[in-house]
Amino acid sequence: MSTKITVSLYCATCGQGDFEHNENKSWVKCKNCGREYPGGIDELATFNQNQIQDAAEEVGQQFIDDFAKKLEKSFRGNKFIKFTRR
Repeated sequence: MSTKITVSLYCATCGQGDFEHNENKSWVKCKNCGREYPGGIDELATFNQNQIQDAAEEVGQQFIDDFAKKLEKSFRGNKFIKFTRR
């Protein structure tokens, strides 16, 4: 299963998400406040680790819930296997 997670990145100074960048995103600049990120998209991602972590946890929980539903459906009607959710 391939899942693509999309996370909006925000400027560490002004909190806006509108940026300009060069072709390979090795340099990024906020269009609102003018802050430059010479480390590019990697530096910007470092400032947005909370948003990235929250998105990854959400997708992980969705995966667990979907897998649990599939297991329950597969073993529905089996009197020897019962599932309880926490």
